[in-house]
Amino acid sequence: MKRILRIPRLFSALCCFLAAVCAWISAAPTAAADDETVPTYRVGYIAVPGFFTKDKAGTFRGSGYEYLEHLATYADCRFEYVDLTGVRTSTSLLDGTVDLLVGSTSSLLDPRFLRSEHSIGRTPLQISLAKGVGSAPPELLRIGYYVNAYPPAFLRRELDRFYPEGGYTLLPYDDFHTIDDDLLAGRLDGVANDGLHPQRGAKPAGNLRMVTHYILYRPDEAALKARLDDAANDMLTVTPYLQYMLALRQEQRGAPLFLTSEEKAWLAAHPHIRAFASPSQAPYAYFEFGVHKGVVQDIIDRIEQDLGIQFDIVETANNEELFTRLDRGEADVMCDFFYDYNWAHQHNMVITNPYLTVNYVLVHRRGRYVPDDPIIAAPRSRNFTHQYIERTYPERNIRYYDTDEDCLRAVESGYADIAAIKSISAQALIYKNGLFLLEAENAVVYTQGTSIAVSSRVDPIFVRILNKEIAHLDPTLIQSDINRETRAMTEHAPVTALIYRSPVETFALFLVFFLLVLAGVLFFFHVRRSHVAEISRLAYLDPVTKLRNERWFEKELPLAIARHAKERAAGKLYLAAICVRQLDYYRATYSRPLLAKTFVGEIYRTSDALPWFDIFAVAGDRARLFMLWALPQGLTPQQAAEKLAHSASVVPFGDVMTRIRYHVSALRIPKAGTLVIPDLMNTVSTTLATARAQNQPFVLFDDSMRDQLAWASKIESIAPRALAEQEFEVFYQPKYDLQTGALVGAEALVRWQSKELGFLPPGRFIDVFERNGFAVRLDYYMLGHVARFLERRIRRGLPVVPVSVNQSALHISEGGYLQKMKETSEAYGLPDGLIDLEITETAFVDFKTKEARENSRHIIDELKSYGYATSMDDFCTGYSSIAMLQNLPMGTMKIDRSILLAAEHDDRSARILENVIKLGSDLGMKILCEGIETEAQERLLKELGCTYGQGYLYAKPMNEKDFESFMADHLQ
Repeated sequence: MKRILRIPRLFSALCCFLAAVCAWISAAPTAAADDETVPTYRVGYIAVPGFFTKDKAGTFRGSGYEYLEHLATYADCRFEYVDLTGVRTSTSLLDGTVDLLVGSTSSLLDPRFLRSEHSIGRTPLQISLAKGVGSAPPELLRIGYYVNAYPPAFLRRELDRFYPEGGYTLLPYDDFHTIDDDLLAGRLDGVANDGLHPQRGAKPAGNLRMVTHYILYRPDEAALKARLDDAANDMLTVTPYLQYMLALRQEQRGAPLFLTSEEKAWLAAHPHIRAFASPSQAPYAYFEFGVHKGVVQDIIDRIEQDLGIQFDIVETANNEELFTRLDRGEADVMCDFFYDYNWAHQHNMVITNPYLTVNYVLVHRRGRYVPDDPIIAAPRSRNFTHQYIERTYPERNIRYYDTDEDCLRAVESGYADIAAIKSISAQALIYKNGLFLLEAENAVVYTQGTSIAVSSRVDPIFVRILNKEIAHLDPTLIQSDINRETRAMTEHAPVTALIYRSPVETFALFLVFFLLVLAGVLFFFHVRRSHVAEISRLAYLDPVTKLRNERWFEKELPLAIARHAKERAAGKLYLAAICVRQLDYYRATYSRPLLAKTFVGEIYRTSDALPWFDIFAVAGDRARLFMLWALPQGLTPQQAAEKLAHSASVVPFGDVMTRIRYHVSALRIPKAGTLVIPDLMNTVSTTLATARAQNQPFVLFDDSMRDQLAWASKIESIAPRALAEQEFEVFYQPKYDLQTGALVGAEALVRWQSKELGFLPPGRFIDVFERNGFAVRLDYYMLGHVARFLERRIRRGLPVVPVSVNQSALHISEGGYLQKMKETSEAYGLPDGLIDLEITETAFVDFKTKEARENSRHIIDELKSYGYATSMDDFCTGYSSIAMLQNLPMGTMKIDRSILLAAEHDDRSARILENVIKLGSDLGMKILCEGIETEAQERLLKELGCTYGQGYLYAKPMNEKDFESFMADHLQ
């Protein structure tokens, strides 16, 4: 039975579905038929901002477009819009490309067209000047015009008001495209055109007269014209001000300001205008310390700037005094006058068009009932009082006061129920005067225009000028002035305003604030411990290696020494330091962070297997480690160093196992006495530096090293005074051409004639100066002496040769180095290349990163741009020679004496020297070898192709006087 019942149900559902499909199919043609009953007309237009435009998204905008869409609703039709910008609009209408045309400038009497009964809008007839024509045009302007739009007599009548007779000539054109071409080509200075037809090569300079625009039809489209005219009548009956509303909605900027010569002359003759303005209506208009401020003043400022005049505004106590003095003729202008001609006639004034619209709202006591027959507080001598209050409220209910502030106080005190105040001033006056029991309603009860009133004694031309300026004012900027002034007033409201207006909310706010402060204090004390611990951890932790740093080591070392009092007393407690041997090589091969992490990590791993390790930390340069050793009996510090170096000798750099050797220094902690931790740290660091300088695997600090430290301390202490007293003397060692023996240059070498220590060669002090940084000051001292020496010889007309000056590697990281070198070069003005800067290849040890390469090249390029030559000193002694050649464009390769000595006795070394010389020559570098002391060495260098030499064989270093004599003998 159930199976039988299912069949009729399925059949019924199927029938319903088929019926729905048939209904949809039958309805589709009907809808199409309905669409066909709505006619569609093609409308030709010219793209003009504000009137008719189409954006990239295909959206139409403008007053002309919106007018036609309104019209389509009443005409029961549709419009398709065709952009005719850049083509002949009249031709497109006549040949049927479009059915109607908007914005045409063809004459209304043109027999080729029918025009609509109603206008579609009005635009100004403009004078537009070419982009190359400034505010002061040539004596005779060439002005083009469209002959089918404007008769020449009409244009001359308008142009004669702005240009003197003979100041222009009119050139007729029968199409807009030729006008565009001639403007761009400079054959026209300007064009008379309406706002719907802007010219590509010109910018509007001013308006001449308003022009009315219509819809144009072909003569055979009389039925279409009648249909759309009837629809326009119906539309404008319902909305008579439609064109004005649409144009106003599109307006965003003011009109161009175009003054006649007569108007300009009047302004030039009247640079100061006596004026009054309303007082006590902040932020609308008010005085502060005798200076007028507010929205009105902001607008007056714009007028003054545009017209080049100044309004001298005089302060008055209230409106009654203002109008009394105005009637006596004490001012020529009132800046904010009620836009009412009757009110103006009463005070013998002529008013301009309004520049501002002001709304009035009612103010009453907060929470108080306003009676049906309220008492209203009104300001005296205000047109608003006469026009609104006295016409709206019975005389018995009006109480008069001098100012708006007095009116508000009367309402707060209960002498009045309400007051009518400008909406932009109401809230500001309430805040400013502390009238917190009052509130302003939102409903607007009255609207007035604000204009400028000019005394009837003043030439009416000033009113016409002001009307042009008011039309020129940008409405958006005026609204911005209103917003800024209103916000400034309310932002400076006192705290009491919040308390009085919202006591419950204020109490809740302060309660919340108190609770937040309390919670913050508790939270602060809660996390302070953890924060202090974290700060301490960061202060004592190296960010790259994640090990304790040198600062932590200095702090913890006294405690660690105290823990090992027994080992100290036994002479088995040592402070040690370790670093990688051939550090420059590894820095040139691996990045510094990787090198530091690998080195420190390996020592850290090894320390676990050496029980006499106590504490250790990484130094600031991440190239050294400080350690405290508590050695057991029978283990010497040298043996401990060897164990440490052996345990950490194989180090993984990525996936590559690399064998590394170390320098280790050690200092025995004194068995007794007070310890100065920084001195201990400096001593072990100096000892490690000695191990590096002597290339020793281990150095134990002893008495001889104590003497070296004392020597270093001595010369460090007297070096600044010695430099100031010029104890350092410049010696010159000549350079010569190996083939001819001719003098080609010299190297400046330093000698120290110390008052305390006697004569000192560089080997006694240079290393110390490199360690403590004094070498930087000494280099500048040497550079200055050499520059002055060369400058004096040039000034005396004597011959000079290039002199090379050594530059410490410390300069590379010195702040302001390039600026100082530039200033030195500019101070002496020596010829380019006369000073040669010798820079050791170890100064640039890191060429692994792009940043390091670019920085190194930048330094060399800048030095060369200042006029310095550059030489690569001590070539083949470091670990980055090839990288330096590749990245740094130096002019001279100076080969170190050590490779020359090796080449004398070893063929392999000689072959290396030969290829080094060839490599430098192929790179276009000058090749010089230093330290030539024998004729055999000189012959070898000649055979290998070396160009220049320097050494005792040719000449020893000599003082300045002897070098001058040497030059006199060798520069014949």
